[in-house]
Amino acid sequence: MRRALVAAALLALGGAAAASETVLTGADGHPRGRLPLRVHVASFGDAGLDEAAARAVDDWNAEARDVLGAAVFARVVRADDAQVLVRVEPPRASRLMGVTELASDGGVIRLPVRIAVVAPQPRSQVSRDVVLYQVLAHELGHALGLAHVADPRSLMCCVEGGVNLEDPATRDAYVAARRRPHVRSTRAQLAEHYRRFWSRVP
Repeated sequence: MRRALVAAALLALGGAAAASETVLTGADGHPRGRLPLRVHVASFGDAGLDEAAARAVDDWNAEARDVLGAAVFARVVRADDAQVLVRVEPPRASRLMGVTELASDGGVIRLPVRIAVVAPQPRSQVSRDVVLYQVLAHELGHALGLAHVADPRSLMCCVEGGVNLEDPATRDAYVAARRRPHVRSTRAQLAEHYRRFWSRVP
């Protein structure tokens, strides 16, 4: 059994939330028959934030239906019924904006997957709901087994040391993606990840 802890840290680039280090291999996933995963997202105590969280789940489902032919998440009311549990941490509890805790056996992710998301604060030109969407959608990607990538435009950015944010064009692409995050940016990664995984574990 392998355990992984994946974290999203706060990086002050245009007030955006950014991914930090990870130990995901990129070879972990869920068997097709397990989908959709039952997910429970705790309330953030704010209607706008709860809507942003629901949108992150819905956008993953829309993308997965198009790419994989199946939804990946189904929201449930009771945490006890969930296979993916999202809890809320107090504001400023940590510099980490989100953490995904998971373990795998032979590449198959064990359930439940646990995600902690810090209640977001506005960052420069980025509103709280956009910060929450970016962080939660990123962590849900990890719950599906997606690792960090070196593409600054991707929701799953960034591999530690793999992106040169000193380069103006790269930095601009990164900041723009953090200000307008969307699950669509993971399309190619999601398709390739599960093409490979389902060839080993149907």
